Amino acid sequence: MMIRKRAVAAAVAALTLSLPVTIAKATEARPSAVPQVTPTGVAVSTPQLAGGPAPDNGGELLVLSNEEYTRRFGDPSPRTAGVLVPPGPLASTTPVPQDPQQPWHKVNWSVRDWDGNDIPTRHGTTDFGWLHASSTHNMRSEKAIDAAYHGNADKVTGNRAEYWAVVVTNNGQVRMTTVSIAERGNRGPAGVPTPDGRPIGTITAYCRGQTLCPDWINTR
Repeated sequence: MMIRKRAVAAAVAALTLSLPVTIAKATEARPSAVPQVTPTGVAVSTPQLAGGPAPDNGGELLVLSNEEYTRRFGDPSPRTAGVLVPPGPLASTTPVPQDPQQPWHKVNWSVRDWDGNDIPTRHGTTDFGWLHASSTHNMRSEKAIDAAYHGNADKVTGNRAEYWAVVVTNNGQVRMTTVSIAERGNRGPAGVPTPDGRPIGTITAYCRGQTLCPDWINTR
């Protein structure tokens, strides 16, 4: 009887010693999280895409037009197909409420694209211009809105020109894409022409795939 008890005790001790090893091996074999792949084909984690400004290598993020991306990194920019353009904010003839402090046609700043097209960014209204881009899409800064204009239009439909930009790390990895859209005509809300005769310019700017851009986009 004593021999049988000793044998059972030895078996229990052996099982107890082997248990931590078994758990450790199971933990090591567990697959790591699969990174999300953006439409540009670059694998990134969700926090980086949604709002984390710091890239993996500790460098900075840059907002570059497709042409500037190509000039800097020597490869064609990863243009994203199927960008959905918001409905034309100038199509309605219904009067738009205006900020009494600023007329809609006030030019906050302006730039020219590589084809020489004049692109002012006007104060606008909640339907177009700087006020629309900032209040609806959290795209506020001159640098963020104008980044896409430092090149050629990616898509032109009538008087409407669409420009794309990419948010990249300083080694060229794409994290996000942005879009700026400019109206080359000079008719504003309810068909009223601009007092200065210049184009309407920026009607909207946004981060592709997000209603609101992350705050850090305005500090690039």
